[in-house]
This record gives sequence, C-alpha cells and structure tokens, in this order.
Amino acid sequence: MTFIDHLQYLVERALASIPAANAGDIYAGSFLIDNEDDDPRQPTLMIGYNTETQARRSIQNASDQAEARWNYAFWIQNGLAVVGDLTSDPVGATARQEWITELGLWYDEPTVPADWDSVIGPLAAQIEARFNQTCCQLARTLHATGVIERSVGRTVPVILHELEYYEAIARQTEAANPPGLADEFTSWVRHG
Repeated sequence: MTFIDHLQYLVERALASIPAANAGDIYAGSFLIDNEDDDPRQPTLMIGYNTETQARRSIQNASDQAEARWNYAFWIQNGLAVVGDLTSDPVGATARQEWITELGLWYDEPTVPADWDSVIGPLAAQIEARFNQTCCQLARTLHATGVIERSVGRTVPVILHELEYYEAIARQTEAANPPGLADEFTSWVRHG
C-alpha cells in the first residue's frame, strides 16, 4: 500500500469512527499537520473535529466567539488518528519515508552546519509543500466521494492547520474544501 493509499484508508476509518451521538453537533473537521520530533522528514496528520457544544463551552475562555469556534486551542483535542506517527502508526511512518524517498526528497542528517540552510532547508520546504498538497487533495476527495457527509450527516469544512494560523493556512483550507464552505474560518484567520 502506498503512503497516499494508507493516508486515505486511516482518515476514512477515523471519520467512520465518529460516534453517531456527536455527528449532528460537528461543525468542522480538523487536519492538524505537524512534524514528529520537529523533523521535517516526519510530517504527521492528526484527524479530529469540533462541536457546537464545545465552541459554546469555550467562549468564556476565548477573546470572542470566533476564537472559541476556530482556534484549535479551544477544540476538543479528540485525535481520532495520527497518520505517520512512529508509535501509533509505524506502517504509515515507513510508507511515508518510502514516499519521500520516491519523491527524491529524503536526506540524512547533515554533518556540516552550513548544509542546514543550503541543502536541508529547501528539501524540508519541498517535503512540507508536497505533504500539505496531499492532505488538501485528500480532503477534496473525501468531499467529492461523500465520505465526510456520510460520517457527519452533512458537509462540513475540513480545516487544514498547524498550531499557528497565517495566510497559507487559509489558502490551504480554501483549496481543501468546496468553494465557500470554509469562508467563516478563513475570514477569522485573515481578519481576526
């Protein structure tokens, strides 16, 4: 199984595991992209969601309703699956390394500090870009094939994000969803 097939399989399985009791309350899915051990060669994707109930509960701790709704710090933190995690998904971690190697982007730790900027930096940026593109494409596929609608009972936006928010996060989220579906989130990212 290729890494992309593995990614799709685990994400679909995670979405199918959403309890029916929670499905009607979900307003957004989460694709949290991170690097395990801060290593650009080890990008991971954590799948989750947030509910209207949690957003209402979080208002008292947030600066406003929009922050309670869209800032991941206030979300449930319900990681349904972490694709590519060395501990919880060793098969995915191996497939991810093979995928990065096939892309010609795998590198060994440099022994010369100057290589970090001149060699590793560009490779790390390419790995990040390819992984993010793959996650965007996966979200589009999940929308197009009805997986999200079957799991949640309706179409909700998939928020592609890190722990920080900036313009690239808004653009990726727009690319991952049908036009207009993530406008509330992207407006919050861009305008607060």
